Amino acid sequence: MQVRFTRNAYPTHELLFSLPGNRFNYPDERGTRKHKIVPVFSLKRFQDNLEDPKTPTGFSTGSLKINSVSAFTQNQSIEKHPLKYSLEPNPDLEVGYSTSNGLLRILLPKNLPDTKNYPGESTILIEFSTNFPEHTQEGTANGMLVTVNWHPKLLTWIEIPGLNEKKWETTEDNPSPATFEVTWKAVQAGTLITTPGHRKLLAGQVVTLSVTKRPIKYFPLIFSRVHQQFSENEGRTMLVKNTSTTAAKTSYQLTSFYLEGHDRRAELLHNWSASFLSFMHSRYGLKSPWKSISIVAVEAEYEQVDVLNNLILVPLPNYKRSEFLDRQSLGFLTRRLAQLWFGESIWSNQDTQQWLNLGIPAFFGLRFFQHNFGADAGIFDSLDWMNPRYRDHFFEKMANSVSPKLRYPILSSFRKNPDSQKYLQTLTYKTAMVLSMLEYTMGDKAFKKAIQYFSQNYQQNVIELLEFQQAMEKFNYYQLRTPLLPSVSPYNMDGNGSLEWFFSQWFGTVQTLDYSFGDSTTRTLPNGFYETEVSVNKIGLAQMPLVVSLITKDGKQFRSLVPGIKQQETVVFQTAGFPDKVTLDPEERLLETSKINNHSYNFFRVRFGFDWEKQREHLVLLVPGFGNNALDGNSVGVGIRYRFDDYRIYAIPGYGSKNKRGLYIFNLDREHLGLHGLEAGVSASEYGGVRSQGIRATYEPSNNPGELEYKFHTSFSREVLFSARNNPDNSDVIETGESNTFLLEHTGAVSPIDSYQINWNIWNEQPSLEIGSDFSYVRWQAKLGQILRVGHRKWFEFDIIHASTSGESPLQKKFQLGSPAVLRGYPQQTNLSNDNLLASRLNFKFPLITKPLWGMMSAFKIQGTVFYDQGKIWSKNISYEKAKHLENAGMGIEWTLDTASLFQVPLKIEVAFPLNDPDYKKPQFIFLGVLTGS
Repeated sequence: MQVRFTRNAYPTHELLFSLPGNRFNYPDERGTRKHKIVPVFSLKRFQDNLEDPKTPTGFSTGSLKINSVSAFTQNQSIEKHPLKYSLEPNPDLEVGYSTSNGLLRILLPKNLPDTKNYPGESTILIEFSTNFPEHTQEGTANGMLVTVNWHPKLLTWIEIPGLNEKKWETTEDNPSPATFEVTWKAVQAGTLITTPGHRKLLAGQVVTLSVTKRPIKYFPLIFSRVHQQFSENEGRTMLVKNTSTTAAKTSYQLTSFYLEGHDRRAELLHNWSASFLSFMHSRYGLKSPWKSISIVAVEAEYEQVDVLNNLILVPLPNYKRSEFLDRQSLGFLTRRLAQLWFGESIWSNQDTQQWLNLGIPAFFGLRFFQHNFGADAGIFDSLDWMNPRYRDHFFEKMANSVSPKLRYPILSSFRKNPDSQKYLQTLTYKTAMVLSMLEYTMGDKAFKKAIQYFSQNYQQNVIELLEFQQAMEKFNYYQLRTPLLPSVSPYNMDGNGSLEWFFSQWFGTVQTLDYSFGDSTTRTLPNGFYETEVSVNKIGLAQMPLVVSLITKDGKQFRSLVPGIKQQETVVFQTAGFPDKVTLDPEERLLETSKINNHSYNFFRVRFGFDWEKQREHLVLLVPGFGNNALDGNSVGVGIRYRFDDYRIYAIPGYGSKNKRGLYIFNLDREHLGLHGLEAGVSASEYGGVRSQGIRATYEPSNNPGELEYKFHTSFSREVLFSARNNPDNSDVIETGESNTFLLEHTGAVSPIDSYQINWNIWNEQPSLEIGSDFSYVRWQAKLGQILRVGHRKWFEFDIIHASTSGESPLQKKFQLGSPAVLRGYPQQTNLSNDNLLASRLNFKFPLITKPLWGMMSAFKIQGTVFYDQGKIWSKNISYEKAKHLENAGMGIEWTLDTASLFQVPLKIEVAFPLNDPDYKKPQFIFLGVLTGS
C-alpha cells in the first residue's frame, strides 16, 4: 500500500501505524471491542458470551505480516529507498487489536522528496501480506470475504498549542478519514463489492479502483463467489428517483446482493430501502448522501444490520426469517439505514458520542415504521394477541427497562461503562425517544428545517452534541410551534430558541419523566356550561410541556398545554357537554416511566399464556403452571398473573397427579419499597402436604457485570401439615400438625476471572416456639457451585449440596435425594428423603450445533450436556457410614427457542440412569428441569 502524507503534520523522524489485521483471543480490557450488538427486547443470547461475537475463540485469528517498507526517491518511476522499521508490542492496547506486534514504527530519513504534483507531501510504500480469520465482517465464510480492518493505519499526530504537548492519537475514538486507491487481483472468479462500486471479475483479473473523491472512514472489501444481484429488470442495477421534479439531483443507484433461495425477502429489503430513502427526502428533505448504495447479505448469528460507508450489511437471519416476520425484518433494517447520513457521512467520537450513529438512525427507523403502518402498529399485520406494538415494545420499554443503578446519561463513555449492553439500550432507544420529544417540542416544521441544516452543513465533519444542539436552536422559532409552548421558565429562560433546558436534562442526566392524573371535579355554571377542574401530579424529576385532554359525553375534545413544572398543576375546562374522560399526553409523545396513570379510566385486556401490555393498559394473563414434589407428583394448573404499578398478583389452582388432590398458590407482592430491588408480599398456598399463609421480603439490587451478586430473602409462615400421600405407609414419621416457619436465605455469586464463577445459596428454617408449634427442629442447606469455562460455549459446572436437620421434623420437611435438583436418576419418592443430605453434581456442557436455526421459531445455542450425580441421605437411625451411596449418570440437550426475537424460551430434556443399584433400574426423564417420568 502507498501512504501519502503531509510532512509538516507529522514528526520529522518517524511515522506510527497500528496493525488492526492482528487480532487477539482475549477480552479487550479497554472496552474498545465490547459487544456492540444493540439489544432487542429480552434478547440475552450474547450476554453470557465472553468473546466478541464477531471473532469468537475457536476460529482462525488471522495475521498480518510486514514484508518491506520503502520511500520513493526523486526518480519515482524506478527507484525506491528502503526504510528502517520496527514491529513493537502494544501492551496497553491503545490502538489496533493486537498486544504483540500491534504497532509499526517507521523511521524517516532527512530530506524526503515531494510526491509528484503534491508539494509538501511524501509517499511511502508498505508491502504486507495478511491472512483473514474465518468469521463475519473480518474474514472468510461460506464463499465470501468481508474485511474492513485489512491494512496498516497511520495514526494522527497531535500538537496542542500553548501546552507544548505533542503525542500520537492512540485512542482511535475519532475517525481518521482518508482517500483510497486500491488495486485488486482476483485469484478466482467472483464479484468485488466496495464503496466505489462493484465489479464482476474473472480469475486472475486485475482491477484498479478509482481514488475515492471524498474522504471515508474505512475501505471495506467484499469478495463473493455466491452472491446474486437483484434489480427489477433482468439483473441490472436499479435507479431510484425520490421525486420526479428533482430526479437529476437526488437520484441514486441502489443495488442488492443476496444468496440463492432468498429472492422474495431480497426484493422486500431492496424495496424497503428505496422507500426509506424516499421517505427521508419527502418527510425531512434529506437527499441521499451517496450516489450509489449497496445492500449485501452477510453471514452472521444475529440480526443487527450494519452500515459501512454506503454498504448496508444485512445478516442472513433477516432473509431466513418466516414471511410472518416481514415487519420485524423491516424494523431491523430501517433502524440502521439513517446511518448513511448520521455516522457514515457525519462523524462523531465513538466513545462518548454514539447517540449520533445509534440513536438518530433508530429515531428515523421508528418514524418510517409509523409512517407505513400507523403510530400504534404492532410488528405483525394481522394478529392482536402476541403482537407487541413497535414503539411501545422496542423503544419505550427498552429505554425504561434499565434499572436505576445501571442508568448512565446518554453523554457517557462507552469504554468505561461497566455494562455495555444496558448502555447500548440507552444510546439507541432512549436517544430515539428523546429525539421524538425534541420534534414534539420544536414542532414538525422547525425540526425538519433544523435536521436539514445539520445534515447539509456538517458533512465530512466530526461533531459533538453542541453542534447538533446549535443546529436545532437555529430553527427553534417560537411562531412555528403549534400550539405555542408555555411562556414560562425553563422554556424561555435563555431566550427564545434556546434548548439548553432540553439537552442538559435529557442528554446529561438520568432524570425520568412521569405525570399522573390526580382528580377532577365538575360543577354547573349559571349559563348551563360545565366547569371541570383537573389536577395533574408530577412524579419524576424531569419536566416537559404536557397536553391535557378532556372528552365530553357528546364526543367533543378540548385540550390545554400546561408547563408540567410544579408538583401539582390544575387545568380548568369550560364545556357545553358533560365531561366524560380525561387523558394526559393523548398522542403519547413523552417518554414517561408509566402511562397507566395518565387516564381517568382504565384499559383492561385478558390474554392466555403471554402477551405484551401496552404502556397504558392493564394486562391480565391466564398462565399455565408446572411443578413436582414427592407428595403431589407432577402438578399442573392454570392461573392468573396481573401487575399494576409496583404490585404483582399471581393466583393459580392446580392438580397433583400422584395424590389426586387440588392445589393452589396465591401471591401478592409489591416492588421498590423505598429502595430499588426491595420487595415484600403476602402468600397463601397448599401443596406438598402443607397449607400455609405468610409474609416475605426480598432484597436483590441490580449490579454491573463483574460485580458481586447477592440476594437476601426472609419469610414467616403459619402452616398446617396434613397427610397428602396417596398410599401412606406405617412409618413413624409425623405428617400432620400445626407449625410456623421462619426462613432466612442468602444467594450470591462472584467471578474472580472472566472464565470462572463461584456461586452459593444458604438458608436456614425453624419454627418459633413462642408462637406455638407442634414441631421443634432446625433445618438448613448450603450449596456451593462453580462454573469453569474452557472454550467457546464449553464449560464445567460442579455443585456440592449439604443439608441437615436437628430435632424432629415432619415428613414434608425432609430433604429429597431423588430430584431434578439433586440426583436426576432417581424418582421423587418419600423413601428417598431424610434428615441429612450430602450430594454433588458434575456437568459438562458443549455445543452440538454451532449455528442457529432460523425461521418463525428459531433455535440458538443448541448444547449437549453429560453429567454425573452422587449422594447420600441419613438420619440418627441410619448413620452416614451405613447409608446407601447412590449415583447416576446421564445426558441431555438444551437449547434456546427464540420466538421472533421477542422472547427466548429455554428448553431442556435430560435422561439419567441409576448406576449399580438393583432397586432402581429405570431411567428418569426430565423435561424443562421440572417434570419427571420413567
